[in-house]
Amino acid sequence: MIVPYQALTEIIELHKKYLSGQEGGIKACLKGAELYGANLTGVNLAEADLQEASLKRSLLWGANLESADFKGANFKRANMEEANLKNACLEGAHLKGANLYQADLRGANLANADLEDAVFEASHYNAKTIWPEKFDPIAAGSIYDND
Repeated sequence: MIVPYQALTEIIELHKKYLSGQEGGIKACLKGAELYGANLTGVNLAEADLQEASLKRSLLWGANLESADFKGANFKRANMEEANLKNACLEGAHLKGANLYQADLRGANLANADLEDAVFEASHYNAKTIWPEKFDPIAAGSIYDND
């Protein structure tokens, strides 16, 4: 499902209201959405549902994606620098070539995710972060936080 820019803007605005408890707010549901190359820099999509969404080559720099559901989503070559992915579900997500430099991955679930060529330098994780089997976050440049 291709989401036109105007519709995406409206969904984000309604989601902001949802997060702040304002009347008329609606939790963002972009399940299966086609968001190729979307500029979502600094957007707040905390708790949003983006399962199976395609975010290939999207800009998510500094986005708040805390506790969002990205199960099976495709982030191929997406720029997620400094994104807040705390407690996000990225289970089975495709992150091939994604840039997660300085991203916050504390408590994120990356089980069965495709992390080939993804950049994790200076990203942060903790004991609650779930990585794919045989993935070494320290070797990938991620920093363990004791919190």
